[in-house]
Amino acid sequence: MSTKVKIVKVYSSFMDGMTAQDAKIEVSITPGLPTFDVIGLCDSSIRESRGRIQPALIASGFEMPKGHITVSVSPSYIKKSGTCLDLPIAIGMLIASGQLNVNMDKRVYACGEITLDGTVKGTPFAALRLRLATASYDYVLIPEEETDAARCASLSAMTIRSLSELKAALTEGGYREEMFTLDGVESTEEEQLDFSAVKGQEKAIRALLIAASGVHNILLLGSPGCGKTMAGRILSGILPPLKGSEIGDVYSVMESAGGSDEADGKPVLSDKRPFRYIYPGMSRGRILGIPSKLIPGEFALANHGVLFADEIFEYKREVLEALRVPLEDHVVRMSKDGRNFAFPASFVFVAAGNPCKCGMLYEPGRRCTCTPSTISNYMAKLSGPIRDRLDLIAEMRSISGENMEGSFTKEDQRLNERMKELVIRAWDMQRKRFNDGIFNGTCCNADADLFRASSEVVKYAARISEASGFSARGFNRILRVGRTIADIDGREDMSVSDVAEAGIYRKGDIQNERPVYKAS
Repeated sequence: MSTKVKIVKVYSSFMDGMTAQDAKIEVSITPGLPTFDVIGLCDSSIRESRGRIQPALIASGFEMPKGHITVSVSPSYIKKSGTCLDLPIAIGMLIASGQLNVNMDKRVYACGEITLDGTVKGTPFAALRLRLATASYDYVLIPEEETDAARCASLSAMTIRSLSELKAALTEGGYREEMFTLDGVESTEEEQLDFSAVKGQEKAIRALLIAASGVHNILLLGSPGCGKTMAGRILSGILPPLKGSEIGDVYSVMESAGGSDEADGKPVLSDKRPFRYIYPGMSRGRILGIPSKLIPGEFALANHGVLFADEIFEYKREVLEALRVPLEDHVVRMSKDGRNFAFPASFVFVAAGNPCKCGMLYEPGRRCTCTPSTISNYMAKLSGPIRDRLDLIAEMRSISGENMEGSFTKEDQRLNERMKELVIRAWDMQRKRFNDGIFNGTCCNADADLFRASSEVVKYAARISEASGFSARGFNRILRVGRTIADIDGREDMSVSDVAEAGIYRKGDIQNERPVYKAS
């Protein structure tokens, strides 16, 4: 005589690289020897859930179900890992064994790791995973530790701290959901230097404004101590604050990489755009990530912010060449177990370096001691393909004694505010032109109609590209930079002067300097 097997379904989510996937957990308990099988291409972290769940149930006042327990996690064709499925597996076991009385027509979403004493803990990438916990679920149960992640996902859910709270939470009338939103996220604007403190570097400041306005890659060349690093750090101060899903993106990557300035290592929910700093000697894995563990590197951590690469000419050749694709496509690609994963890496890339071995090439008075061949060999460390991906090049010189005094004197620092207003205006124009999150410097497809570039402007760009020896990529990029310059001025149509200025920054010509910003 056959016995009808009761199958309980509980829903959750897991990470597939940087993409969240829905998961359906099916639990059945049949008579027989006490066994516990987990199927569905799950790794050891999920299969070991029995070792955590059994003592946790007993510590929380429940019983470990008797018989053969089968847990199926689908979709079964995707490899799954992580401990976030502990809670939904435990809920499925309790419902299947009759210890929790839940209407089978109700859809339950749950996630969280369970400790041996029954405590429910948060897990990495929660902000991305919880975006899948939509209104189609009747119950949404998350760990109390994932409150910030729920805010990033704008989620309605009930938080729980331990398994002992499940009986009340899943009883009719006991479910108390709360709406989590980003309203009230405190602005984290910090007091920092103003661009007005960077004296005598008008061309570099102008170039940095353009880079920030269009999310372009920029190279700052100058002698030691002229202010390259300081200017790069100040750049993040003129970018608009993070908004909406960007906050969740940054929070999730920081959470997964354990990257936080806080003592407890937990990332802070903030609207501050990330500023990441890399330097010679950093490993390729630290910069681009570790494929074997799918751990994001500095490129992914800088998403939606600024990545500053100091002393760019001193990096190892293999590290520099590895930057080609991420700087072009704005993603970091990793391969693991025969599958490809992509981590978003859209940021303002600021590289800084000396123009020669001694660093004094741009200084007056023949202070440079390098021979022409030494200079050529030093600059050749940055290969043509890498340099071709740099939209702007700006030179910086040591400042005079008067400017040194001015940089140390407290002034009315309002230049950052004015520059931020211009960046916001440029970003608003690009949002109308592209989908949100795409900029002139990161768009895949651009044409004359989209950029509002007349045939005269395109022909002029082609002429200066041919005369200057620019590649097809260089021709495309001076048009993108020219479009950004027009956006800064709030103009719908590009002009020849926009392309002319873009060509100057493309060549790295120290002449023809222009003011930091133009009148509206």
